[in-house]
Amino acid sequence: MMRFLVSADIHLGSPIQSVALRNPDLGDRLKRASRDTFAEIIDLAISEHVDALVLAGDIFDNDHPDLKSRAFLIAQLSRVSEAGVPAVLIRGNHDALLDHRAHGDLGPNIHLLHKGAPTVEIGDVAFHGLSFDAAHVAQSFLPDYPQPVPGKRNVGLMHTSLGGAPGHDPYAPCAERDLMAHGFDLWCLGHIHAPFERVDEPVLAVMPGIPQPRHFGERKGGTVTLVSLGEGTPEFERRAIGHLGFSECALDLSACSDQQEVLRSLRDALLSAQVPGRDMAVRLLVTSDRHGTDLVADLATEVLDSIDGVFLDKVRSTPPPRKLGAETDDLVRLMHDELVEDGFRQAAMQQLEELRLALPSEITDELDEDGLDVLLEEAIAEVSLTLHAGAAK
Repeated sequence: MMRFLVSADIHLGSPIQSVALRNPDLGDRLKRASRDTFAEIIDLAISEHVDALVLAGDIFDNDHPDLKSRAFLIAQLSRVSEAGVPAVLIRGNHDALLDHRAHGDLGPNIHLLHKGAPTVEIGDVAFHGLSFDAAHVAQSFLPDYPQPVPGKRNVGLMHTSLGGAPGHDPYAPCAERDLMAHGFDLWCLGHIHAPFERVDEPVLAVMPGIPQPRHFGERKGGTVTLVSLGEGTPEFERRAIGHLGFSECALDLSACSDQQEVLRSLRDALLSAQVPGRDMAVRLLVTSDRHGTDLVADLATEVLDSIDGVFLDKVRSTPPPRKLGAETDDLVRLMHDELVEDGFRQAAMQQLEELRLALPSEITDELDEDGLDVLLEEAIAEVSLTLHAGAAK
């Protein structure tokens, strides 16, 4: 029996720009959290006495990591190596062009698999992997993978979108049935940030997910996977990890008559978001016909000064349901009708694409087609809130 700790998509050095623009303190905390989480992964590999640490790509966020990020990686991998745990890794699409040799060898017992050296044997297990050598690969890597080594258990590392996933471009796409039929006992995958497992006996494929989520869209991450490789189908166990999580909090302020009631409601909601031993970034979903997004965000920021471990990610405010018929509601109804018009949506998508091209990649993660629907609904909610607030005066 051999046991491995499987992780991927560390994204050391990620700029965290979309979050940092809204909340610089949260942005700084996230940058620290990514490092703290990777150190925790190393701690877990050592404390669990695993036979190998497997990292399936995107360890760095880009191919030009700063010297501090690289020094941090070397220091952490040295810790696991000195504890007698070998590390096996590949490059993903984010760190595709990263040349580890340019700054010297990664260290003893640390194996970077690539086209020139795709296989390493550790005990009775042969590990096989191919690294990205370009930022985008449109074809499957699978035909170039070595065949299983006879007499060994065989483990593959691959950075891939598999058959595709919502919000992910098709990077090194690979049909799941072809992957599972290649002859390996275990596949350790990277690229998709939400964890999942696929079992086609006797083969197991593991996507461990991003260990430290960077924004609200990655809130399903925060895990690594322990895999036991013995006779029969490999067994797996997800482990929660990550020093900062993201959560939603619905808050109805429509019955609050004054600011003091709003503050009390905000404080109760934000206190309920606390998680012992873990920081939390909260997205408030507010229902109110008098309190706009900016006001609620300002008040929440004041409240959070006295609450440890909770950060404000974003506020979304919508008015409570109303009976249609008033002039203001007629206007809102017309705006909703406009959303489904082909010409309007096409123009909106064109503007969104222009924004995606102009903004840093970290921000564009939230500007896909689903993000457009959210933005439009938020805009209509703000208009409705303003109209109703004006009508109430």
